[in-house]
Amino acid sequence: MKLTTALYGLVAATGALSQGTDIDGSPFPDLKTDGPYALHVKGQGKSSIDGYLYAVHEFDTDHDADAGVSVLHYRPGPAPAAFNSSYRFYFNTTVDDNSGLGFVVTDIKGSKATNSGNLYKGKPMFWTHFPGTNVAWLEFGSGANPYSTHSLGFGKDGRAYVYYQGHNDAEEVVGKRSDETATKIQNGWVICWQTTYTAVGYTLSWITWGDQAHNPTCQRVDLTRKKL
Repeated sequence: MKLTTALYGLVAATGALSQGTDIDGSPFPDLKTDGPYALHVKGQGKSSIDGYLYAVHEFDTDHDADAGVSVLHYRPGPAPAAFNSSYRFYFNTTVDDNSGLGFVVTDIKGSKATNSGNLYKGKPMFWTHFPGTNVAWLEFGSGANPYSTHSLGFGKDGRAYVYYQGHNDAEEVVGKRSDETATKIQNGWVICWQTTYTAVGYTLSWITWGDQAHNPTCQRVDLTRKKL
């Protein structure tokens, strides 16, 4: 079984990669890392949002690069300095995958310094959903699992999208099995004022469904990357 970037995220999250093999027992491929990048957000329509994202620990007691979970806060202004690791991100894909899909991770140098066995080479982005809202948190770290880590890509226009492959429940018919489809979702990125445990601020989030966010502070944005 060829372990593509999308499957890598799923298998790694289940712990199979910690044994050095994929789900069929074959050696897993190495990751190739592209970066570092700064992540830029630009508001859509009349939104004045225009700036960069930086990683913030959800709990201020977390200091280790691999400890705990982080979110991305927004700060307006020009591109950050390359030496500021809070603004530095990488795009990881498997070495034999040319699909353009991968996953964004926080500073791999900081991760390697404390955990040489980190198979993600950083803390990967994952989605956390709540039943009372259509706004999902985008987090980085140990909470990643097979159902919350999604593959990302960057289109020809530079804008980030989420690649999703599954069954479209909008096409379900009683007594029949729906087909599995693949889609690129580009218009879910939002900046919202969020409280994520002890971290409070304008935070990169994701609208899971509908035109309006349950959180009234959310503004839709385009997410792009800038090489540092």
